[in-house]
Amino acid sequence: MTLQAPADPPEVQSFAADPETTSGRFLLRVILSVRRVTVPAALAATLWQVGEAAVPVVMGLAIDRALATGDAGQLVLWIGVLMGLYVVLTAAAKFAIQLTAYAIQLLQHRLRSTLSTGVLHPVAGGAHAPDGSVVSLMTNDVGRMANGVQLVIMPIARVVTIGFIAVSLLTTHWILGLAVLVGAPVAVWLMGVLSERLSRDTREYQGLLATTVGLATDVVAGYRVVKGIRAETEATRRYQQASQETLVGAKRNAGLLGRFLMGSGVVTGVFVAAVMGLAGWFAVDGQLSIGELIAAVGLAQALLPQIQSIANDSIPNLAGSRASSARILDALQAEAAVASESDDAVPPPVTQLPVLEISTPTTTIRIEPGELVGVRTDDVTAARVAEALLDPREAGSEVAVRLDGIAAGELSAQEYRARVTFTPHRVTLFSGTIRDNLTATAAAPELVTAAVRAAACDDFAADLDLPVGADGNRFSGGQLQRLALARALASDAPILVLHDPTTAVDSVTEHTIAERLRAVRAGRSTLLITSSPALLNSCDRVVDLLEDAPVRVGRSS
Repeated sequence: MTLQAPADPPEVQSFAADPETTSGRFLLRVILSVRRVTVPAALAATLWQVGEAAVPVVMGLAIDRALATGDAGQLVLWIGVLMGLYVVLTAAAKFAIQLTAYAIQLLQHRLRSTLSTGVLHPVAGGAHAPDGSVVSLMTNDVGRMANGVQLVIMPIARVVTIGFIAVSLLTTHWILGLAVLVGAPVAVWLMGVLSERLSRDTREYQGLLATTVGLATDVVAGYRVVKGIRAETEATRRYQQASQETLVGAKRNAGLLGRFLMGSGVVTGVFVAAVMGLAGWFAVDGQLSIGELIAAVGLAQALLPQIQSIANDSIPNLAGSRASSARILDALQAEAAVASESDDAVPPPVTQLPVLEISTPTTTIRIEPGELVGVRTDDVTAARVAEALLDPREAGSEVAVRLDGIAAGELSAQEYRARVTFTPHRVTLFSGTIRDNLTATAAAPELVTAAVRAAACDDFAADLDLPVGADGNRFSGGQLQRLALARALASDAPILVLHDPTTAVDSVTEHTIAERLRAVRAGRSTLLITSSPALLNSCDRVVDLLEDAPVRVGRSS
């Protein structure tokens, strides 16, 4: 079918979010980014709305030139004109609606891509997962902001239609046309004034909604932890409190919307009633014929939905779009500010396979190029070391990470991550197949097979096209850990850090992994943070932070 969206999402460029950009300018930039769709959509919508407004004009002409004179030829002519008009405006309505929907989908895709790049995968390399409020940004706010594209389609069509109605009334009676030309802008201005409070409150309400959605998302994602520390009551209390505040905000926002709609209805009703009253007075006074009266009344009736649509749809849409634009812009500017700070400094040079040093309050762990080093420590220290390796820019002062003697925090995120890959203890798989998950970070396709074998996944992952399910729910905990390990090994990272990679794996499989790990990581540096004797036994050296003598050199026998 024509004008259908392509089967695959188009490649898009992220929206820029400069520090000087305001929410209004950002919204305008987003809306104008799809001009190739919105311009024909606005033209089709204009043809549609003007065509509907022209119906009473054609009917009035038919009455004056055919029915009043009894001319059958004129009657057939104007009936044909009326039928053609309906065909044109119906086709225009179809294309306008279809193009508008397509523009909204394009903007939603591009906005979500922008947020995915800027918030979920920032240039500055922030390694910590964003909070659950991103869910609200990706859904509610993206939807509202994308709907703002209608502001350059239907409102333009309706303004042009109001102008057509004014010109048509001018030809009928100059006072009627003048009343529309003066009164319509005044009515729209009054409705804009009435919407200011609604616009401010909409942003506040959307913030409350995002907080509640984010809290719910975080609770669900961390429910096992919440249950493990027996914090269900506190989590429930916090969610109920946030939900109650959001409910109050929703009721207040709905009340403001109701008052705005009532006020705008009074404004438009009084204005249209005045125009229709003038037309009736001029007809009684003999200044308008029957056909002109029908045309004037029809035009006045066509004027009402145009102004009401601007009041009831476009202005609330503008309020919601501006509020969502501000929230999305805040998120993007926050990440852009971090990225600009990281780009200001020129990162020191580091070799491709550097020496990794991790300094803790008690010792310094040094991994030479190509070494396989194990670290045995308590959970608290392991968590601090893992945090420092995951994101050295945000790590505290207790643990320091250096590459070739250079503090990792002085390196750009790209420079650091090109050399150090950290695989956390918590396993996360993406929707899709096993192959999708393993090849996402694989340095080369041939490494996938070797990684699957080294992680002992060959007993259940012979078919790499098996779907993993939502968050890997088709597999057991041990299988998930092995898939995550295979994904890390397939990356062929110069320095790979594994944090407790086999805690859910049985002992036989764990010994198999330990035996195969050295071969698949040959020529690369590997750091194992684990208490597994089998894995520690496969290391070149073991740094034991739980013993008085912290460093034991040489492989265990």
